Amino acid sequence: MKALHRITLIIVATYIYSCTSNHQTDANKPSIVCTTTMIYDALSQILDTTMYVSTLMQPGIDPHTYKASAGDLKQLKKADLVVYNGLNLEGKFSETLDEISKTDKALAVTKYLKESDLIYTDGTIPDPHIWFDLPLWQYCIRNTLDEILKRFQNQLSAQQIQFIEKNAEKYFLELTEAHHEALRKFAEIPQEQRVVITAHDAFNYFGRVYGVEVIGLQGISTASEFGLKDVVEMIHFITERKIPAIFIESTVSDHTVKAVIEGCKSKGHTLKLGGTLYSDALGPKGSGHHTLYGAFRHNVEMIYQSLKAGS
Repeated sequence: MKALHRITLIIVATYIYSCTSNHQTDANKPSIVCTTTMIYDALSQILDTTMYVSTLMQPGIDPHTYKASAGDLKQLKKADLVVYNGLNLEGKFSETLDEISKTDKALAVTKYLKESDLIYTDGTIPDPHIWFDLPLWQYCIRNTLDEILKRFQNQLSAQQIQFIEKNAEKYFLELTEAHHEALRKFAEIPQEQRVVITAHDAFNYFGRVYGVEVIGLQGISTASEFGLKDVVEMIHFITERKIPAIFIESTVSDHTVKAVIEGCKSKGHTLKLGGTLYSDALGPKGSGHHTLYGAFRHNVEMIYQSLKAGS
């Protein structure tokens, strides 16, 4: 009986040793805090259980006007690394991130882009909504992932790195599939009819890649000002071009969009509400739109159906 007990202890000890030698303990797991849901989606899928990945901003939160809470600042202080978008997407939160980046504790996914990759409004302000150019987004995430693996390589086993790379391959494959699907769909629509009106200028990269003319009521930041003149000019543009639909966004109020619809109606033009697009944040968990893959495909289908109906 004693011999059996001794054998059991040896087996348990061996199991515990193998777990601690091949896998991290919870205390050793690197902690990564993401700012946006798009970044969180990528890193949580790819890194999975090998690291602690969390996000500050939740679905439906507008990053342009986001203000950090005391709890957020505490979370940032405890993190091993903060991964953010950059290009001033995080708006009022950007100053805090700039301070953190001086300590080499923060990493912007857009730092790997060249000037020629970026779209500038008025020739001076870079558009931060790069995730709607799926190949460009994959490039940013791939480089970000390489930097993360480099920083934490001593805390990861070979098996874990292999696991991460397998997850990355799946993530990139899905986005490549969504990219080609969008190209095929929009190729069916005559070029002159590929016009999309949205609440704010979040879809410039999308338009560049997929050959769609995209016009926003507001600028690239929802914090920017716009007035009655902008609304009147938009109504005139829509009625002149006979645009069939306008879209609201999940993070932006729809009151101005509704005003444009009413304005077009007074001019004798029926402007339909094309639906809700995901722009600066992904959908809630379990919605099917809580990943970039799901939200992007949703956007493409909504826009495609609207343009197809108007052709």
